[in-house]
Amino acid sequence: MAGKFGTFKGVFVPSTEAILGTVLFLLMPLLTADVGFASMLAIVLIAHSVTLATTSSLSDCATNLNNIEGGGLYALSKQSLGSAMGGSIGIMLYLAQAASIGFYCIGFAEPLHSLIAPWLARTFDIFAASDPGSVLVQKQVLATCFMIVFFIIVMIGADFTLKLQILILFVLLASVLTIFAAPFIGPSYEGRAVFTTGLNISGNRTLTMGIFFLTFTQFFPAVTGISSGIGMSGDLKEPRKSIVKGTFSAIAMTMVFYILAALVFSFINKDILISGYENGIPAGVILTRLFGLGNRFPYNIPGVMILAGVLFATCSSALSVFMTGPRTLQFLARDGILPRQLGFLKNDFREDGTEPRYAVILSFFIGLLIIWMGSINFASMVVGILFLVVYGWVNGAAFLERISRNPTFRPTFRGHWLISLYGCSACIIAICLFNWLVGLAIFASQFIMFKLILKYKSSGRLEGVWWGFIFSQITRGLVRLKTIVQGTRNWRPVLTCIAFPEHENECRAVVELAEQIAAFQGLVNCDLLTGIQNEGFEERLSDLNSTVPVSFVKSANMTDSIITLLQGGNVTGIDNNTVLLAYNSRINNVRVIKAVLDDHQNLLLYKPGIPAAGRMRLDIWWRGERNGNLMVLLAFIINRYLRDRRLAPYNIRIIRRLEKDQNDSSAREEISRLLKLSRLEGEIIILPWSDDSFHEILADTSSGASMIMLGLPGNYENRATGVFKLNQLFFDREIKSYKDLPPVLFVKSYMVMNLIED
Repeated sequence: MAGKFGTFKGVFVPSTEAILGTVLFLLMPLLTADVGFASMLAIVLIAHSVTLATTSSLSDCATNLNNIEGGGLYALSKQSLGSAMGGSIGIMLYLAQAASIGFYCIGFAEPLHSLIAPWLARTFDIFAASDPGSVLVQKQVLATCFMIVFFIIVMIGADFTLKLQILILFVLLASVLTIFAAPFIGPSYEGRAVFTTGLNISGNRTLTMGIFFLTFTQFFPAVTGISSGIGMSGDLKEPRKSIVKGTFSAIAMTMVFYILAALVFSFINKDILISGYENGIPAGVILTRLFGLGNRFPYNIPGVMILAGVLFATCSSALSVFMTGPRTLQFLARDGILPRQLGFLKNDFREDGTEPRYAVILSFFIGLLIIWMGSINFASMVVGILFLVVYGWVNGAAFLERISRNPTFRPTFRGHWLISLYGCSACIIAICLFNWLVGLAIFASQFIMFKLILKYKSSGRLEGVWWGFIFSQITRGLVRLKTIVQGTRNWRPVLTCIAFPEHENECRAVVELAEQIAAFQGLVNCDLLTGIQNEGFEERLSDLNSTVPVSFVKSANMTDSIITLLQGGNVTGIDNNTVLLAYNSRINNVRVIKAVLDDHQNLLLYKPGIPAAGRMRLDIWWRGERNGNLMVLLAFIINRYLRDRRLAPYNIRIIRRLEKDQNDSSAREEISRLLKLSRLEGEIIILPWSDDSFHEILADTSSGASMIMLGLPGNYENRATGVFKLNQLFFDREIKSYKDLPPVLFVKSYMVMNLIED
């Protein structure tokens, strides 16, 4: 049946009938009498501006696609926001559509009840009672009967249903024209003229913002029927054109009708309308009585036409959602969004059929549940908010597509991101006006559905516009960063990590340390150097890419390759400030270290080892502020990362060995004051001067640590100028002397980090 319907039959008819619903005949006369023409005109224009913005947004999404699948708004949301987010939107859309079937059937039974209940009471005792509980059951029985009729019509097929919809549309238009002609006919009610010569501008009472917003929430559901036409997307000949033309045409025509209806209702004697409602006349029959339904023929023709409009409006709306709701569910099942047990909902009874008849049956039972749940006011509000959430996401999707500026987003419809932003914001405001607590609960429910679909149906990976949107925001931020002075206050590690996968466990330890230092507080990129023969390192270490960006670099001369990598440009535009290098005896470490220091970067040289068992402990050997401040800051960053991941943090010890004739209390006070002012934590250990070698003291003190931080071995050629000198022979011998210790991170800071914020 795909490609069967054109713009008029497939989109315009169901959209127009869904918008010209019961609100026009039942609520709008009373609302206009209460707030006046000026306020009602503003409400009509504001409400239609939201649907126009939404239609503009969905036109953006629709005209950007060469092939639009079935499912309507769900299909468009899925293409822009991905399967997980689109699926959660589709489920909410279907629930709103299925529940609406029951509401419309109740609305169909409302005006008929007062007319046929006395006649039915002659045959069925249940219709003889007049207490409120019995009247509710009577309406539920009638609504169920009508729902069965609608169910049979929809089960026959969409072609038959849409042909019937065209007939209904003409009757509906005739009823609307009757409203427009009524002032010229001049009906009377109980001896009083229904229409006056004066226009009701200000309403029946002093208008407040509360009254205005309450009236808006009562009227707004009338204009949310655009999903009915869009829901036929899989059955249209040219969905890209039909959705845009059909929906805009339906909104334009119905907006004119609502404005004219508000004008006509403003000439109705407001005292007759309001007193009639207050005296117990149901809203469903007020307009029919005012227009002469109880009069003799031919004076009852206007009233009969209005009654036909009420009935056909609810009938057409029920058929529209009964036809489009199951199609939304059908494509949710076809796309694998629903659990496997519900996969049959995508099928038809017939082998060669394409109608979602199983989905129609499920929708029937959901509608039946709504009918028999008792009071439907709360459920009606929930459904209205569900539609608003869906429309808000459609606007949000177009907004994200526009501002992300993806090269593949080239819609033929010329919308603007401001229109989509307005539509999204207006939907959120409308949700708050309805009930912000219910809206919050619905958003929370959608988030849970999104997370479940993302985990079980999308392998935990987002799709759609999100990558382009985040990328565009990052590039804008990077450009902006160039105009801001960083200083030491805003220092973040922008880290280049260099490791060697030939030692797999050591490589993993270095990459994990790089993530701890930079993943949450800065940026990190890891280059893993292999020989010319890869030897399967990429396969064995592929899981590292899930935490930090990892690149495998083949190299015949690793020292030259490392220096080349350090000199390479940074695609982010942010200069690297730190290098984490895994110690490897096969490279010229001194040459690499000199290249790092000449480039004015901090150096972290990682010597592997076996951490001591027991509680995690980090020993920082303090020899002065130049390296010590950076070591303390790194320890703080690492512990913050561990706490964010709900892992046990390091117990930090700051150890200082005194020089000859150096005072213990002054050294302790100096470090204690620094930690206090910088709001950092750590145990201070002061070791007295002794003739033992530093390596012996280090082994005795820190052999039980999980990791050790200390300054890089070497000496200053000139401490005044900060020129640091390395000797190849001394350096290699020095590093080897630490081989029996736990992992050691040698630190060489390019500058003194300021731990204290003035």
